[in-house]
Amino acid sequence: MTAEPPPLQSAYLFRGSDRSRVRRGVARLRRRVIEESGSDLNVTVFDARETDADEVVTTAQTPSFVLGRRLILVTNAQAWKAPQRTRLAAYLEDPMPDTILAIEATKYGKDDVLAKAVARRGQIFTWNVPRKSELDAWVDKRARVQGLQLTASGRRRLVALLGWPEGSDEGAGEHLELYERELEKLAAYCGGGEAGEEEVEAVCATTVEAHVFALTDAVGRRRRARAFALLEQVFAGGEDAGRVLYALLRHVRNLGALHELADAGERLEGGQVAKAIGVHPFTAKKLLEQRATFGPEQVRAALVALAAAETGMKGRAPATLESAGGADHGARLVLELALARMFEEG
Repeated sequence: MTAEPPPLQSAYLFRGSDRSRVRRGVARLRRRVIEESGSDLNVTVFDARETDADEVVTTAQTPSFVLGRRLILVTNAQAWKAPQRTRLAAYLEDPMPDTILAIEATKYGKDDVLAKAVARRGQIFTWNVPRKSELDAWVDKRARVQGLQLTASGRRRLVALLGWPEGSDEGAGEHLELYERELEKLAAYCGGGEAGEEEVEAVCATTVEAHVFALTDAVGRRRRARAFALLEQVFAGGEDAGRVLYALLRHVRNLGALHELADAGERLEGGQVAKAIGVHPFTAKKLLEQRATFGPEQVRAALVALAAAETGMKGRAPATLESAGGADHGARLVLELALARMFEEG
């Protein structure tokens, strides 16, 4: 028997640097209100960068002509100064019945007046991207949530395969989704058993290494036709465009770091490169091979193309939320254009 969801509260605050999980939390609440009310007319969205708190309060206090619970969602609420937050906190002292106020923000301190008001009336959800030093503990915790017994060697291999999430907080959050997905696959594969290095290799290596790693290798060797063919395979396998973007960005940055080592007169040997850049020795070997085909000019051009792609993807909904067929075709097109620009000759 499926457990009944907890009753809806009068107020929610979704905050944190893990923008991907914050978006998913907001989407779940929005979906539930629509399902229970039977209409998306019960959802009103405001952007705090463009809306005054008084307008939000007026809307909340105005009776709705639509039956059922309604949701008033305020995004980017970190843009509001203290007086605006205080105005909304005052509303929450006596909120309208059957009206849910949801606040989304990158950061709200626990002593913030609005955060305190939400805590009294509802729930606060905080999702932050872990620091690099916290990644192992984060992976272990998420494995336990999935009901997976992940050994230390299994976790080390998984981290070696997936790497450290780089880029903006949003990009890091989307990269962490890849960890979530691979842990879910491992849990299903092991059926409540233990997952060590061998199980990680069997379940995760094919998707991550054979597809994305092959794509970055083709880019580094400037094999245009193969790169586009591999990108299609990556998309066909269900990879999200945002995660592929950050894999490419990480690889290009590593190539840039390799050229900087060469310019500084460092000896370019596999073990030393691996230690200096912080990559696996096998990855260092590939980078050294690609150094001749992907020079400093190509690194600069690729970083410009990928930065433009990152900007183009910002604000797009994750593929699992709003896009048709489970794929964000707009984000895919942005990435394909970036890949094409990476192969342009100066």
